[in-house]
Amino acid sequence: MHPLQTTKDGTSSGSPRSSLSGPERIGELPANISRQLLDAFFDHSSQLGWFLNTARFRHALSLPEGNGGRPVSALANTVYLVGAANMHRITGIVPPIDTDLYLSRALSDLGHALEGLPSHRAVEVIQTRVLLALYHFIVGKFAAGQHHSDAAASLVLSSGLHKIRSTQPSKNTSSFVEIIALTLPAPLDQIEEGERINAMWTVFTICRCWGIVFGAPTLLSDTEALGTQIDTPWPLDMETYERGPVFLHFRTSSTLRNFLAGTNANWPWENHSLLAQIAGASALFDRATYLASCWHPDTSNMDAFYEDFTSVDNRIDEFQSQLYSLQNLADVDSDVVRTMHVIHCLASAASIQLHSALAQINVDSRNKRLVAAQAIVQANISVRSHEFLIINPVLGVIWGAACQVFIRELVFMRANPAGDTPPLPDREAEVRTAVDQLLTVMAVFAPVCAFTNVQLQKVQRELQGL
Repeated sequence: MHPLQTTKDGTSSGSPRSSLSGPERIGELPANISRQLLDAFFDHSSQLGWFLNTARFRHALSLPEGNGGRPVSALANTVYLVGAANMHRITGIVPPIDTDLYLSRALSDLGHALEGLPSHRAVEVIQTRVLLALYHFIVGKFAAGQHHSDAAASLVLSSGLHKIRSTQPSKNTSSFVEIIALTLPAPLDQIEEGERINAMWTVFTICRCWGIVFGAPTLLSDTEALGTQIDTPWPLDMETYERGPVFLHFRTSSTLRNFLAGTNANWPWENHSLLAQIAGASALFDRATYLASCWHPDTSNMDAFYEDFTSVDNRIDEFQSQLYSLQNLADVDSDVVRTMHVIHCLASAASIQLHSALAQINVDSRNKRLVAAQAIVQANISVRSHEFLIINPVLGVIWGAACQVFIRELVFMRANPAGDTPPLPDREAEVRTAVDQLLTVMAVFAPVCAFTNVQLQKVQRELQGL
């Protein structure tokens, strides 16, 4: 495998230009190349934020140029771009298209994507923003990725996707300023409504995870006063939407708050969709990070903090206990295995984040943080993650966090050798082995995922100083 080489600004280097370049060629992609790029994209789209109905998109893309049923050009060009990037990462072969051209055209098309288009196309624009956000995170253009993530969240809010099936009427603010909202028409069928629900939760997941990385507040803040309270029901698998109407008269509210409180107030059956689980893990990751940031030895209301701490800790444990075991996924589709792996790792990362607040003063938190980091290592081993071809880039974030736990554990053990059971040499060797296992899998993906590479280099430098 030849890794994708990137320059400091995240553009590809060391690869000759494709003969299929030039603005006059972008709408004339040969059928065989289009098929190759689409296959390379959809084989891994579950790890890259795809939420639209795949069969409908493929059909729409097959329509002739100029047909009103085709996807917005920004989305089509982005899908080809990501498909080409996937091909190159997996095979090392020069992409059959000029990726710089397709990226440039996709960004240009986004500038006027909603102008003169039916409002229902907003969901396609959101999908484009999601793909571009993760694409830029992978190649190391973090500011651009954050921009697209925020733009997707803004469009989710302005089009009301956080209020699908809400029991709450639209908020009538006492303002003399007219609010200009992007009102979507009623969905044509259950699949179209499902795409909107899944769009909301996909954007939610990306904003929650990467907002922590960048230390930035999320636009999807779930705040009633700001009109951002999330009432949309949890997402279902696309196959469920495809089977037809799903409880048309079902309504819900305070979806995220109910989840964090451990209250089941959603679909009338137990929902184990992969997107719902990864969104839930992201919510716990975000909530744990926020609560840990509130800790201070001089906290005025210590009882309230500990009550919240215990509540979130119990909620994470409960969530993890309900997950499918990774050991039982040997014969399951690769998409499911990779997504379940991310879910398990995110839940463990939530525990790491929460207990980081008290690990220096509480031995139980220190141990629970260590157990969570070890669970991430074990999750990698269980699914043989080093053999994955394309991964969700958030794994770089999680692996980096687990490495920091092990490094801090090594520092603590050396400063307090008498307090370790088992004896220090055995325990240190165990932690060192865990670090090495993480570094090995990070090294596999560092050449093709910029954030993983950044984390790998950081950990290697810190280990040299021990």
